[in-house]
Amino acid sequence: MRRLLSLSLSVWLLWAWADAPLWISRAETITPSDLRAHLEFIASDELEGRDTPSRGLDLAGMYIVSHLQRWGVKPAGENGTYYQTLNYRTDAINPTESRIRIGQQSFEYGVGFVARPVALNATAALVYVGDGWSNPEKGIDPYAGLDVQGKVLVVQAGYPKEVLEQGIEQSAAAGWRSPEQNAEQKGALAIVRIDPSDMGRIERIARAWSQRRGVEGLQSMGRVPIIVASAPMLNALFEGERIAASELIRRAEENAPAEPFALNPSKQIAITLSVQSRVEAARSVIGVIEGADPELKREYVSIGAHLDHVGVAARGEGTNRIFNGADDNGSGSVALLEIAEAFATGPRPKRSILLLWYAGEEKGLLGSRLFVERPTVPLENIIVNINMDMVGRSKQPGDTNPRNRELSGPNEVYVIGPNVASPDLGAVLKRVNEQYLRMELNPMYDSLSHPEQLYFRSDHYSFVGKGIPAVFFFSGLHADYHQVTDTVEKIDYEKMARVARTVFGLAWEVADAPERPARVNLQGLQRRR
Repeated sequence: MRRLLSLSLSVWLLWAWADAPLWISRAETITPSDLRAHLEFIASDELEGRDTPSRGLDLAGMYIVSHLQRWGVKPAGENGTYYQTLNYRTDAINPTESRIRIGQQSFEYGVGFVARPVALNATAALVYVGDGWSNPEKGIDPYAGLDVQGKVLVVQAGYPKEVLEQGIEQSAAAGWRSPEQNAEQKGALAIVRIDPSDMGRIERIARAWSQRRGVEGLQSMGRVPIIVASAPMLNALFEGERIAASELIRRAEENAPAEPFALNPSKQIAITLSVQSRVEAARSVIGVIEGADPELKREYVSIGAHLDHVGVAARGEGTNRIFNGADDNGSGSVALLEIAEAFATGPRPKRSILLLWYAGEEKGLLGSRLFVERPTVPLENIIVNINMDMVGRSKQPGDTNPRNRELSGPNEVYVIGPNVASPDLGAVLKRVNEQYLRMELNPMYDSLSHPEQLYFRSDHYSFVGKGIPAVFFFSGLHADYHQVTDTVEKIDYEKMARVARTVFGLAWEVADAPERPARVNLQGLQRRR
């Protein structure tokens, strides 16, 4: 009886899709069982959370490449390989050799202060400069009349009202300069920050700031160290000064800086920050499926997902320390792998399909940022970017956990991009969805002003910054986000298959269309804070 029903359903589907686009039959090859098989490896304990960089991430990349080779997907990385390498320099504070002395008082790293890892060994006078933000065009200059070259700046945490309202990027265009920019331009040695919200968390911040990674050719590490001072250290700094430390802390809490002034020139701060550096590497995976049209195959529809997660917890025992990242973003990674197989083993659309598994998303979109700065195919020939990040979860009936309130339903997915900057992609997606699975495409996060700011938080944004239209598929934040509980048994594989099939259809239609979508107009595309 079950076999008869299955045959009847197959006959009905063949009849229903007799006049349907060719891609629908290929999309049906993406199955929940295949997704599960891939994810049970990618999100296994043996890969230890796929941190960037790590052995687990390397193994995940090798797993992806082994399948691409079997299906005949061509390498599209660097030097004829499937890989693009992120060369990391990791800087870490050496706590036992880092200290600050003010007069006869000495402060230990991680107890009396914390600092971002920039080496420094200097003794200098100090200058208080309010919140440290300047805008010469508006006549705002807390450094006016003060000699700060070779000095240490004391800066109150916070932002001017206009910067808060406009956001960092737009404020910079309006002439605002941050304390860090001013310190570098004016030759200050370091910044001591008064930050009441961090004073009770010195030890926790010390762990977070104990190391930082920079990718060669991508990001400036900064030349001026930023030091967060404890209350005892601030008391020592402002003892006998015109304003007491307690008053400055109160003003910092109220975002109301005092008038700038130079501290007593006889008061010196001796700073020793010892930093150890090492070089590491991580790899993104890149493949290409060549299009069928002799001319249009020079253009690319790119589909991406980040392969990395956050590794292993510093504390805990056994497998409970492993952040498996089944949803984030094992789900997007294996959905992309199934999409790759569907394209590679069947008929091809006119344009080529560029497949990208990024490393370093969890460290600041590093893999995708590196790719758009050092593309392995001509960037101007990439007409679209489709991104999948966390597409594996559904809100379950009866779930009252407030942290799961924005999980999407079993036939629902958040779509981010069309309303903000990619209406042409949105029109194609709507048509694909109506022709096929009719998922509920939720636009809630598709806004520059949504508090979660998700438009800026995944790898598609690296492409948007280059004017490339993009769309981001996402199933919603949940209680297991960045927790060791993000594991494979919580994944909705039926939903993952529907999302992957929909993405396949979108990619096919764009790749086979006679015209490319309109480029993104970058004017006004700024983060709202």
